[in-house]
Amino acid sequence: MRQILAILLLLMTSMTYSQKVIVLTDYVSQESITDYQMKFLHDPQCNIHPPELFTPAFRRDFQQLDFKNPSLRLETIEPGDCIWFRFIFLNRSSHQISFHLQPNIFSSFGEYKLYQKFPNGVITERLSGKNIQPRAKDVNISGSDELRFYMNPGTRDTLFLRVAMIESSVLTDLTFTVSTHDSVIRKDRSRRLLFGIFLGILVIMILYHIPLYLKVRESSYLYYIFYIIAFLGFFILKEGYIYELTPQFTDAPINTLLLQVFLLSFLLFGRSYLDTSKNLKIWDRILLIAIGFTVGGLAMSIIMIIFKIPSVVTLSVNFLAAIASLFLAIVPAFILKKKHFQPARYFLTANIFLILGVILLFSLKNFTIGKHGLEIGVTLQIITFSVGMGEKINLLKRDRERAQRRIIDQLRENAILKDKVNRELEDKVKERTLEIQLQKEQIEKQNKEIKYSFDYAKKIQSTVLPPNEVFENLFAEHFIFFRPRDIVSGDFYWIAQKENKIVIAAVDCTGHGVPGSLMSMLGITLLHEIVNEKDVIQADEILNQLRSSIARTLKQEGKPGEQKDGMDMVVLIYDPSTRDLEFSGANNPMYIIHKGKMNEYKGNNMPVAYYDNMTDFTRETITLKQGDRIYLFSDGFPDQFGGPQGKKFKYRPFKDLLLEMHDRPMEEQEKILRMVFDEWKGDMDQIDDVLVMGLRF
Repeated sequence: MRQILAILLLLMTSMTYSQKVIVLTDYVSQESITDYQMKFLHDPQCNIHPPELFTPAFRRDFQQLDFKNPSLRLETIEPGDCIWFRFIFLNRSSHQISFHLQPNIFSSFGEYKLYQKFPNGVITERLSGKNIQPRAKDVNISGSDELRFYMNPGTRDTLFLRVAMIESSVLTDLTFTVSTHDSVIRKDRSRRLLFGIFLGILVIMILYHIPLYLKVRESSYLYYIFYIIAFLGFFILKEGYIYELTPQFTDAPINTLLLQVFLLSFLLFGRSYLDTSKNLKIWDRILLIAIGFTVGGLAMSIIMIIFKIPSVVTLSVNFLAAIASLFLAIVPAFILKKKHFQPARYFLTANIFLILGVILLFSLKNFTIGKHGLEIGVTLQIITFSVGMGEKINLLKRDRERAQRRIIDQLRENAILKDKVNRELEDKVKERTLEIQLQKEQIEKQNKEIKYSFDYAKKIQSTVLPPNEVFENLFAEHFIFFRPRDIVSGDFYWIAQKENKIVIAAVDCTGHGVPGSLMSMLGITLLHEIVNEKDVIQADEILNQLRSSIARTLKQEGKPGEQKDGMDMVVLIYDPSTRDLEFSGANNPMYIIHKGKMNEYKGNNMPVAYYDNMTDFTRETITLKQGDRIYLFSDGFPDQFGGPQGKKFKYRPFKDLLLEMHDRPMEEQEKILRMVFDEWKGDMDQIDDVLVMGLRF
């Protein structure tokens, strides 16, 4: 009798600590785990090490999970605590299969860690959870927190799952299912296919309506496009695809932000489509107030996301905001429908489709049609809106046609009056025609005289510019790309040889055309006087004396309102015996390319003219190497407008062009510059004189 009682006691003890096994097969794609199939252990400090769990000492510490049992004191579990769950699996399939342990998608827990011990003693760890980066998750499908494990056929294994509690965690929301890997992949592919079809419909609608908006410039189309884009963002978030790239934002107001973008675009579209500013002015004011509140909420959500402030807006508040916006848009549509405003009928029908889709989503959520109810409702709504937009455009077209007919009638009346006036004017026109003909002949004669004067001025300017032979005698190779904007130029180049040194100047005078050419003639005269007569052969001193001469000649004393005419230029003095090159610049740089590398010398940031903060010009001395290329230029080439977008050429592309072609012969470089300049300018006007000089030493 005692032996029987002992056996019964052992059986009762075994039943007390026994745990129901979760049976896995390859022909059942998904299995729900009940509370009786898992036991838990509260770990307040999260300091239990996984190897300890696989020892017999911890076996009795696990308790049967029962949310109705007050003795378990589940309410004492707080954020920051950890809970261990134990699962016992039995694989009855005929081959090794990988399974997915799937927490409830509505649960929100910071971290899941799944531990499995293999016969060789190795313990594997699988990681997932809301606070885990997507790339670190064991399975990254639509932001899910699934954990994958493997079992050999006919084996039984015990797995332990550690769950970290956070502020948004609700323990009663935590349920689990187990699915085969193949079934998870099949379902995901099917879901992505359906979502892709729905996404394609939205994208097609966006692409279809963009040209329509650009054609008719109707604001309803623009707000409608924003409305579809807002829905697109909402569905990407709803399906969880955004969480494959970034951690979940459950605590951040991202959901509220997307809802507010959607509501804002919906209110703007409804106001524009129903034309409440003209048809219902009172409701238009109400809609404007609602739009203002929505914009404020949108700004607040953006600030909360940027500064990572937890959201204080509950799901119920978002739901009420959506209902209120729908009400504010639908009521004016009802009123306008009674007034026989045809577009209002489509607006009401479209929103009925949306409401039916929401009803399907919540009432049939366990069926396929219910899971995609919102997508069905949105698709029908968008199609109905598109038809309604077409109807509204036709209505606007008919209104315009009526207005055009009224205008045509008015124009006919005006034409009769115009004919009468024209007959009276014809006589006066004949009188004036003779006078105009005489004036035309006089203007043509004056133009010929002016053209002759310009051509003669060009001839004079060409005469004073250094001939090409001078450069050929002094340098190994050179080119001069010189193109005035008008017949005469404000840019010029100058060269002289003094005491076995070569003085070179590239100058951009203020203005172009006749004023610029007068400045250039003054500059050439003064340079000749300074270098050839005064024997000044220091680059900085040439600029200093040239500035003084210009200020004296043009009577520049710094008084308010006086002309600031002057020159931006570069002066070089080259000594062939030492290969030393002196450089001084006034607002213009010099480029030297040595062995494929460009060095830029900027000079002083002031013109050769009276200047408020002027100081003495400075000079730099550079020792040139064999084969060095030097480039001097005005701002005419970089500042020329052109290209596909009509923008400036700019200095960075100009530098790249010089670097790209510097090793070519100088004559070929000039041809390239001319070709690039002409292609860039295209049909646009040349805005300034162009001067680019290239010298090879």
